[in-house]
Amino acid sequence: MKIIYLYEEFMRVPNNVEGQPIYIFDQDLQKNYQISDKVVEYRYFLAEQAGAIIYKGNTSRVINEINQKNPISSIISKKTFIPEYQNLFLQIQEIYVLDLLPDYFLSTDKYLQPAKRFFQYWNKIKKSLKY
Repeated sequence: MKIIYLYEEFMRVPNNVEGQPIYIFDQDLQKNYQISDKVVEYRYFLAEQAGAIIYKGNTSRVINEINQKNPISSIISKKTFIPEYQNLFLQIQEIYVLDLLPDYFLSTDKYLQPAKRFFQYWNKIKKSLKY
């Protein structure tokens, strides 16, 4: 089974990538900063829209549980500069085949073009969030 690991910087499955998307609410990865309920709700919405199976818990444990039920052939995600996710990816690479896509802002409509400014994206989506 090939899985696509979605996280805060990677909430859309690229068109040319196949696999089962998953999203894991992991409080340990986000313990160094506060996240509002609206952001959590928005990420849940994006994960649902991407067709992801949504889990809650420690990411490594959840991935290992998935592997026990249905062996994982590879994991696809996106490179990041967030140290917590870099460490997670190093741990995952010790056990699984991990393919990291280039560091593009994949939540935008044109995911192959790097975002120049976050506010352009935010202005586009804030009306639907009623923020």
